Amino acid sequence: MTELASSGSLVTDAASLRHADSWQQQSIAELPRQVSAADQAAFAAITRVAVVGAGAMGRCIAIAMARLGKQVLVIDASESSLAAAQDFISGYIAGQQNKRKLTDEQAAGLASRFSYAGVMDGVAEAGLVVEAVPEILELKQSVMQQLEALVSPDCILATNTSTLDLDAIANAVEHSERVIGTHFFIPAHITRLLEIVPAQVTSAAVLGLTKAMALALGKVFVVAGNCDGFIGNRLFDRFHQEAMYLLEEGATPEQIDTALEGWGMAIGPLRALDMVGNDIPWGVRVQRAQKNPDIIQPSIGDALCEQGRYGQKTGSGWYHYEPGSRTPVPSAETAQLLEQISTELGLNRRQISKDEIIGRCILALVNEGCAIVREGFAQAPVDIDLAFVNGYGFPASAGGPMFLAQQLGLNQVAGEMRGYQRYASHGKSLWQPDDLLVKQGQRGGSLLARVAFMNEA
Repeated sequence: MTELASSGSLVTDAASLRHADSWQQQSIAELPRQVSAADQAAFAAITRVAVVGAGAMGRCIAIAMARLGKQVLVIDASESSLAAAQDFISGYIAGQQNKRKLTDEQAAGLASRFSYAGVMDGVAEAGLVVEAVPEILELKQSVMQQLEALVSPDCILATNTSTLDLDAIANAVEHSERVIGTHFFIPAHITRLLEIVPAQVTSAAVLGLTKAMALALGKVFVVAGNCDGFIGNRLFDRFHQEAMYLLEEGATPEQIDTALEGWGMAIGPLRALDMVGNDIPWGVRVQRAQKNPDIIQPSIGDALCEQGRYGQKTGSGWYHYEPGSRTPVPSAETAQLLEQISTELGLNRRQISKDEIIGRCILALVNEGCAIVREGFAQAPVDIDLAFVNGYGFPASAGGPMFLAQQLGLNQVAGEMRGYQRYASHGKSLWQPDDLLVKQGQRGGSLLARVAFMNEA
């Protein structure tokens, strides 16, 4: 797609940069207006927080809460996980001292806010509990049931999930109105984005207080509807899905990542998957296929995982990694696997241009973003942009997928999408321009409107 790939001139000239940056900054500045003073006061009044799950996510959430002055109880049934979390938190505090971001007195005060336990008994005094156990529905339901039996009647039960059904988690407890999704991003004490996902029965008071928590943590937050992947991961899933189709058709991981990083993405989709673990989206694809055997999904990612190549943690994924190194090296194994899968799919591998790589991956985000807004799972189009810029490395200079589509022209973007329908493996189903994009383009409307125009689409 020449127009999009060369649109650096459109989105990186001085005027457009100021426009895109002001779109982001204005949107972020408006977040405090969504949080009432009463909700902020209610969150400030919570002095004790518990985090269940001492893994990579839980320990970072604990740090974020302790920095607000909360007393934080970290709970995990595994002694080794608790010990690792304690070492991590101590190392963090020491690092802040070494960087002179904390005085000795401040460091001692921060350290004193943490306590650790292998059982949940201590949650009775907590006003907020954040569950951060592994992404297994039955496990999260069980943890919530155990917590409800122990916490006070007004304690909020937050679940850190990135894809699971919030209603299924909330409905596992008697007082489901107190349950809410809080999708933090690793490292939770640093990453700006927080997705807040209420269940159908989550009370307005709990939602308001959770927004106040996000504001106090300094997060850019979006309120997402309860759909598969919410906003952020639903977008990222479509992004890396299109990258995998390109792999099956003839591209290499390094070609895709280099093209998209050169365009402005902080990290390419395949390097990102190697970093977070290819087994995570693989598990999601398997579950989807079980629910819907006719679903269209790329084959190459499953084939990679079936070889045990999950990414950096196994030393091999889309790339090869030397022991102790996180530097991606082009992999001969991957090249061989690509040839094999293309043959099995009956595809003749071809040369794929940088323009096509950029166009298909970025416009896949635009189309999915339109669908999320039209279906009502984002409160406003700007939430698509806030999520992907602040959580997934989309260049702020481009404003976000919705902003960029508006700049390029909605009718032009829809036409480019229709051009991608020629890809037989998935084109007709995945490259039908979303109704929101088409109808807003036909009426000369905007994807950036802050009013709820979804029903008009």
